[in-house]
Amino acid sequence: MPKLRFTTDWQSTGSGPVEVRETSAFLTLHAGETVVTRNEDLWSKTLRDSVLVSTYPLASWLAASWWRLNWEPLPKQGGRPAADWRMAHEIGAANHGYVWPHVVFASDNEVMQVWATAPQSAQKQSVRYLAECAVSMPLGEFQAGVDEFISAVVRRLAAVGQGDSDLVQLWELVQADRQDAEATRYRQIEAALGYDPDECPQDLIEQALDFDRAMGGRALAELAPLYGKFGPEPSLAALNELREQPGLLGKPAVPDLELAPPRSAAEPPWVRAVAAACTLREAIGVGEGKVRNETLQDLLGLQGDDAVEHPEAGVKRPSGIGVLQAAGRFKFMPRKRHPVSRRFELSRFIADLVQTRDTPQWLTSTDLSTSRQKFQRAFAAEFLCPIDELKEFLDGDYSESCIEDAAEHYDVSERTVTSLLANHGLIQPPWAHGYGEVTLPYALGV
Repeated sequence: MPKLRFTTDWQSTGSGPVEVRETSAFLTLHAGETVVTRNEDLWSKTLRDSVLVSTYPLASWLAASWWRLNWEPLPKQGGRPAADWRMAHEIGAANHGYVWPHVVFASDNEVMQVWATAPQSAQKQSVRYLAECAVSMPLGEFQAGVDEFISAVVRRLAAVGQGDSDLVQLWELVQADRQDAEATRYRQIEAALGYDPDECPQDLIEQALDFDRAMGGRALAELAPLYGKFGPEPSLAALNELREQPGLLGKPAVPDLELAPPRSAAEPPWVRAVAAACTLREAIGVGEGKVRNETLQDLLGLQGDDAVEHPEAGVKRPSGIGVLQAAGRFKFMPRKRHPVSRRFELSRFIADLVQTRDTPQWLTSTDLSTSRQKFQRAFAAEFLCPIDELKEFLDGDYSESCIEDAAEHYDVSERTVTSLLANHGLIQPPWAHGYGEVTLPYALGV
């Protein structure tokens, strides 16, 4: 049973177009174990798990937003996303005069993250939603839940003589694109750039398709959200300029690692990352303590100048990249200037080499919350500062001064130490969770 479930008790009520009237229902929405539609009916003074709405606008919104829901990640943390992003990811955008729960969906390209929050006030509204949750589910389970719901609405439309409605036609188009590999990739790139189907400027999508072929793998999916519609300029010009700039040349020498496959589609990327980091430390004989700068350089095949103490190569930009060259070489273009931050970034490049080893492609390091970036951050933290060693070093003292000492000992930032401790439940996280967004990413309903 999908972790996202819509159940409907069909009604025929209300006014307006027939397809809206005849798809009215008492709707119950489950996200994991949470009944997202749990509400207080302010008029009848009763508590309900379902809410009376027309399912037509909700199904239409899900169909219209299908590609962006699945393939457009949460923007960089630190602010509220643009209104256009929210219209494609918050249930409230279904609108049509109904009061919808405050729910946001954001994919990390492997897992769908679902957040719900209870509104502070329900003045002049008929219902007040009560549920709050932060739920993650494999992307396939989210898709199965949405498919089942839209199909149910389509069947209802056929039963009431509305089988040629706009929703039916739209869903047929979405299904056709999903069954065509080339069309699917086109739609995924459009979505990653921040556009609804067929709304991306033709010159931009053509440039993106060229980049996709040049980068290989799914590297463009990691960069498009930063250089597309919501980037500093609505084109890939900045990315095109970036790849022509000088960088640090190296031929990586990361050993092939025997990595256990994921135990399930629901296994979070940080679990795989921590295991991979431990395996690599053992494979190269790091032993205990700090990973030397020379070790990082050797793994990336960097020769000559010290890559950690090379501030000229660090430029403020949305991403660090490794451009694939001939004969397995890369041009590394880091963005961090501080030596400690540079060590972490170089470790992220190593992590990206580990997770893309079967498909040569550009390397990417960003602040987005995609599965690939989560893997990198967790890998880099464990590789540079293993949690078991860290716990032994601190010996139960998690005071500010001891965290400073640990950061100096392992040559990592205090934030890295604090994140490791928080992610393993040893202290309360002072900021959003580093491995998976368990807290609300921004204020909903505002």
